[in-house]
Amino acid sequence: MERASKISHANIIASPEVQALLSECSIPRVADTETIAELLVQVPDPEKQPIKAVIAVDGSFREALVRDEFPSATLTFFAFGPLYFKLEDLRQLDHETFIAPEDLAKLKTIQRFPLAVPTRNISRRGLGLQDSIRLTLHEFLFKRHHDDEPLGVTLRWLVFRQWTGDRTQSRTLEHCPNLGCTREKIVLLPDTPDVFDCQVCGKPIYLADVLRLHELVDDEQGASRITPYLLSALETLALVHLIRALWEMKPLLLREVLFIKDGPLALFGQVFTLVEPLKDLATFLGQFPDPANPTRTLPLLNVVGLEKSGSFVEHAANIEKSLDKAQDAARADGIDAGVMLPLSNEYIYKYVIPGDPGSTIPYGQNTYWGGKMIFKAKDGSTYVATVPTFGGHKSKPEFKDFMNLTEVLAAVSELRCSMYDNALIPVALANRLVSLSEAPSSRILETFAKDSIRR
Repeated sequence: MERASKISHANIIASPEVQALLSECSIPRVADTETIAELLVQVPDPEKQPIKAVIAVDGSFREALVRDEFPSATLTFFAFGPLYFKLEDLRQLDHETFIAPEDLAKLKTIQRFPLAVPTRNISRRGLGLQDSIRLTLHEFLFKRHHDDEPLGVTLRWLVFRQWTGDRTQSRTLEHCPNLGCTREKIVLLPDTPDVFDCQVCGKPIYLADVLRLHELVDDEQGASRITPYLLSALETLALVHLIRALWEMKPLLLREVLFIKDGPLALFGQVFTLVEPLKDLATFLGQFPDPANPTRTLPLLNVVGLEKSGSFVEHAANIEKSLDKAQDAARADGIDAGVMLPLSNEYIYKYVIPGDPGSTIPYGQNTYWGGKMIFKAKDGSTYVATVPTFGGHKSKPEFKDFMNLTEVLAAVSELRCSMYDNALIPVALANRLVSLSEAPSSRILETFAKDSIRR
């Protein structure tokens, strides 16, 4: 056993290179009350609330150790899905002296999607880890769940923007996903099969390869890096799956539903390539012609991403007093719906995270499909929210730029629960119904995996 030196820090402190580096560093400053007051916008109540129902999408994953001895082997279990309820059922509970189980059950209509993915030293059908994962994702996405169309159909609909009817849309894979193959620039079209053989190596290429998760898989190091990106992509696909279903059933039904995603409307890592089609989908649904007046548009999409942790949530807590002061001023003006702070490039890079406040490239241009804001609801709850903006991503969004913002924030204000700070009922319920706990879920899943996998 080697003991750490008690004086090694002296060399670091005395280093001119370290001193020079630290002298060039800075941290975001604290936002002053005057700046916040200038940027805050009072949120009016909607003239008419078209939103009648809420759909919240959430998920979780848990890694299970299949073999304890080295080299270890692991399997990761995923659970995700959308939860649905009517706002009227929630409002009705406020008038009940006692809440019966059947009343609460109305708020727990959820569609679960379970998935298991090998993530270290596990082979399917004798394949390497990368190909085992690719096969697993292909089979999951193109399998029917709950007698519904496969999620892979929605992936195709999204990637090739099939809502436009344009059959020339394409997506290019830069390289064949099969190890050792030299083929490049594989063009996928709307009618490309779900799986087809590579013309060079003869091995299968899956439509699911557009997620590019295989690029982060290493047969020796494992695939733990893909798990958060995969879950985020699956949650987003589940949300778009429902949007597509309502669009194809009756487009105007979308006006009556609020879609809530746990976390920002963003995709990180390899799956960020879905962000551009998501932006295009939001833009398309935001320009729907109003049946009552063809000269006007009727934005159909009501969607919001809500964050529970991270730098933006910490910043929102830091400016709580300024938000309270602004809300008091709004109430004095007779407006009681709350206040919101649209987050521009300059504000984000000056007060929240490091960056260039003068940059004209919108924050999250490649990863977000909505603009960020801080919302102080009339009940005192504070939320960090992402809502799609008209005309694409903006470096300085204004209130009018956010899609159906008055109606969306009014619905969010109705959904508060007390399970944790600034919690929302649909997000909290969805999390409770699909989350995989450390105990006993982890131990049960490990036992299940060990008993089921062939040695």
